[in-house]
Amino acid sequence: MKGKRLVDVLEDELNPKHREFWNKVYSKMNILLVHIEKTNPSIDDAELRWVSDRVEYWNAEERLLSKEEMEIANKLWRKYA
Repeated sequence: MKGKRLVDVLEDELNPKHREFWNKVYSKMNILLVHIEKTNPSIDDAELRWVSDRVEYWNAEERLLSKEEMEIANKLWRKYA
């Protein structure tokens, strides 16, 4: 089992439409990561670490963002991009 959320328990594989959506989201997360690194390349930066961790979770286990995480990502996007 990949996670605690209901979608993780019910589906082993993402629906292709859902996968396409999340690929776009994480593509933008990678862009956000680059923008944050341009302003502060230190891995000790909390915002850089937060984005980096979410991207790594997706790449490793296809962990999806929660609503709260998406709101945080949107705030960071508006701040850096």
